[in-house]
Amino acid sequence: MNEVRWTDVAPRDGLQNIADTISTEAKIRLVRGLLEAGVPRVEATSFVSPSWVPQLADAPAVLAGLQPDLARLRVLIPNLRGLELALAHGVRNVLVTIAATDSFNRRNVNRSMNESLDEISNIVELAGERGCSVDAAVSVSFGCPFEGTVAPGRVVELCADLATRGVSEIGIADTIGVATPVDVTAMCGLAAAAVPIERLSLHVHDTRGLGVANVIAAFGAGIRRFDGSVGGVGGCPFAPRSTGNVCTEDALQALHALGAVTGIDLTAMCQVAEALASDLRRDLPGKLYRAGVWSRSPQEVVVETSVG
Repeated sequence: MNEVRWTDVAPRDGLQNIADTISTEAKIRLVRGLLEAGVPRVEATSFVSPSWVPQLADAPAVLAGLQPDLARLRVLIPNLRGLELALAHGVRNVLVTIAATDSFNRRNVNRSMNESLDEISNIVELAGERGCSVDAAVSVSFGCPFEGTVAPGRVVELCADLATRGVSEIGIADTIGVATPVDVTAMCGLAAAAVPIERLSLHVHDTRGLGVANVIAAFGAGIRRFDGSVGGVGGCPFAPRSTGNVCTEDALQALHALGAVTGIDLTAMCQVAEALASDLRRDLPGKLYRAGVWSRSPQEVVVETSVG
């Protein structure tokens, strides 16, 4: 089966690292543009503390402006209090994070991995009572800025643990962009032996230029759920030198060429990237929105030459 479910995380993961304040209206416009382009799910915002991530302090206002679209939105939460806030705003899909190393977990959510696992169990229980599904992302699955290379077995064990706790989707995240296609293929194979592959997803960053290649490798290994960010914007504020997420439209172009079915309009996605670049007043890392979708038909090209 080649049907891919793509989640665009630009409104949350993509914007959280940007210092200049982005208006609530621009964020709502971004989410709506992604949904209209056919993205099946958008990670709209987060209920993290505004002191930690000031850019997302307007989460209630963003969700208030997106009420008709809540069924296709996911929201990041850091703890039970975050879940309560999300539920109060009608959210029905939340994401929690846990790192594959204790050092990163403490830096990211200020608790040990075991403490995070206990809280995730409590979150799953309360969310289930309220009809809300809980996804989890396993951060720094391929490498940690504080502990170095992460053993794949450690990640797989954590994925299996999360599955037994009732997590719906388990994301393997290359938070600092150190994975290679060989690493991704191996990790996906190991994880799929421990968790049903339809519950696994991949979240990669393009920090070292291998984001699209890693998506292709995971697709070849049977993964059908992915995260990405329109225009390639993003980065983790708690991971040094962690630059943008894999660009959604760039990765989708490759997946479509491989026969993947996504339901997403690449031309419309490029228009969303252009609008975001305008709102941010900067060029984005993505390539397709600047080059345009290849039409496969001849195009008139004017070439100026000089003879001297």
